[in-house]
Amino acid sequence: MLRQVAEFPRLDLSKVRFAAGFDSSFINNVQIAVAVVYDVATDAVVDEKVTRREALIPYIPGLLAFRELPGYLKTLSHLNVKPDVLLVDGHGLTHPRAFGIATHLGLVTKTPSIGVAKKPLHGVVDEEGYIIAHGQRLGKVLHHGKRRLYVSIGYGLSLESAVEIVEKLLRGETHLPIPLHYADKLSRKYKKENP
Repeated sequence: MLRQVAEFPRLDLSKVRFAAGFDSSFINNVQIAVAVVYDVATDAVVDEKVTRREALIPYIPGLLAFRELPGYLKTLSHLNVKPDVLLVDGHGLTHPRAFGIATHLGLVTKTPSIGVAKKPLHGVVDEEGYIIAHGQRLGKVLHHGKRRLYVSIGYGLSLESAVEIVEKLLRGETHLPIPLHYADKLSRKYKKENP
């Protein structure tokens, strides 16, 4: 049986113009943290930043935020356009501790955030495609092309809002929502060109 522990606010999608995607690549222990800001109204990238920093802790499953969040915060501080919503390559509340990297980033910046992952981490998927974690519907599996995306509440918005935003940002030729697609491409390109 599902229990309702918390109410999450519905985000007014008409007020979401700038969506930022965050992704990382690593060269040994150096994080290449990328943020790409996408203008939903004009369908164009309007800002992007890349920062490099040495990761202070190793990769530990379930503790991704402690390794990558400092790089994202640094990158975010260099953006010229303030995002209305943050999309993170990782999980939010569908995390074993209900506090994944998307939740960390949203809470610290006080900006609505969404976790968009390529693999499941915690919870079970019901017959409607919702991810049940911690007794609640906190995520949803979206099918895009032949792939699956695991969308979860990060911070400051309802699951319905998170799913609507991700669906609005999916394009036929990309696996990820467009800001995350561009962030992923940029982090890989930067890693290849700056070993």
